[in-house]
Amino acid sequence: MKSWLSGVTSVALIAASLSMGAVRADGPVSSRLEALKVTADASGQESFVAAGEVAPGDLIEYRLTYANSGKTAVSQLAVNGPVPKGTTYVPGSASTTVRHELKFSYDNGQTWLSTPPVREVRAADGKTQQRPAGPEEITNVEWQVREPLKVGSTQAYRYRVKVLAVPG
Repeated sequence: MKSWLSGVTSVALIAASLSMGAVRADGPVSSRLEALKVTADASGQESFVAAGEVAPGDLIEYRLTYANSGKTAVSQLAVNGPVPKGTTYVPGSASTTVRHELKFSYDNGQTWLSTPPVREVRAADGKTQQRPAGPEEITNVEWQVREPLKVGSTQAYRYRVKVLAVPG
């Protein structure tokens, strides 16, 4: 097993990208990121532990929490969660109780789409076919929040990735 910090991606690096680029809003908003390994017992009951060591096949849940300690509500918040290299986004895992529009990026946050882009792929017979991009191509998840982050309140977001490979 490889360390999460030296293998797939540094949690601190992801947290830095969240705090520097993911909050597109004015005001004193703080963010916290947790990376938790998801395990299930024989009955399917899930439990969570800090994602210190990971291996291919492990399921990681990212939990992002945003708090407003300012004097006014913050509007037009955009919460961005990266999908680290060596992992794939788990379809349908992005959630929050906040009214939002969910978008995905396939190019490291350069563009945001509600639906996957269409890709041209060559079949075994040499013919070209078109197919939507798959979850393995998602590089970022973004919630474009449609309600303000009120003074003294928090908003929580979560999504999951599956570890495919641990580089190095």
